[in-house]
Amino acid sequence: MAMKQNEMSDVLQTRRVAVTGGTGLIGSHLVAELLKRGCRVKLLVRDMRRIGQLRATLSRMGAESYYGRIEFCETELNNPYTLASALAGVGVVFHCAALVTFDPEEDEKVVSVNTEITTHVVNACLRCGVELLVHMSSIATLGSCRPGQRAIDETCILSNPVGRSPYSISKIYAENVVRRGMTQGLRAVIVNPSVVIGEGEPHSSSSRLVAFAMRRRLFYTKGVKGYVDVRDVARAAVRLAETPQAVGKRFIISAENLSFKALFSITARISGHWPPVICLGRCMLNGIYKAEQLLYRWFGRRPILSEALIANACDASYYDSGRMRNLLGFEYTPIRETLERVIHYYQKQEKR
Repeated sequence: MAMKQNEMSDVLQTRRVAVTGGTGLIGSHLVAELLKRGCRVKLLVRDMRRIGQLRATLSRMGAESYYGRIEFCETELNNPYTLASALAGVGVVFHCAALVTFDPEEDEKVVSVNTEITTHVVNACLRCGVELLVHMSSIATLGSCRPGQRAIDETCILSNPVGRSPYSISKIYAENVVRRGMTQGLRAVIVNPSVVIGEGEPHSSSSRLVAFAMRRRLFYTKGVKGYVDVRDVARAAVRLAETPQAVGKRFIISAENLSFKALFSITARISGHWPPVICLGRCMLNGIYKAEQLLYRWFGRRPILSEALIANACDASYYDSGRMRNLLGFEYTPIRETLERVIHYYQKQEKR
């Protein structure tokens, strides 16, 4: 039976709440959501000079007046001693911190960093007796549909990570660390958002996709992906933390499945451009990739494409978020509405 939001809205107010990654896209919106719920938040940050996005998000979300409820704690997440000290007495931890990059030169780093920091967070939670860990993962950890299944759901377990991007592999390893913690007694919820759209930095993570589509583009690829508003991700994470029935489970957070053609067409119309008309297939992209490899060898020009990026651009992946809807009656923001808000935000930023 779906639970009404007002039945669970005060659960987190009675507990000490900590957030990692609170200066990023998802984390900053999560902090805003928690503050608006009346929570006090202990924010674990690596560098206090990087809180600009947090301040901007709080302002947009109408939570700037609650800034005084944030307790900042500077600590490296890979330092077990300072991390355990930071989480002492904390009841609920939202772990959003992760390195997000698709730069081939960062392949090894993204796997090691995301696995390492999650290992230390889980260990610190166990050591400090944290009541609940909400781990922000990704749909990149899920396997393919089974025969006869139309969409990927939480039961689609990945059996082999071969061919996945380093970022995907890093999130798979991180989830495995959380599950190891669960076998040791840690109460945890795993959140698997699809492609997150929100007012982040235009040249970082998933925000780059919208910034790319806002320009006049002639080309699109055949891929299909799930998309979700960053505000819905933050709201979903809080709702799941308030819901005892969610503990020990994973939840796909995804509003709509859209082809790249549909996404780029919607974005183009909102931006005042014609939609793309030329489809780039896998063979064409592979040819461009091989040409880029030659240019890299001859002139040192770094390639834009990679095998993982081509696979992501061409694969059709549909996602089913029914588990979340069934448990909480959760309603998502339409993606067109999200895109209108985000694109207008970026357009205003460009005029400044």
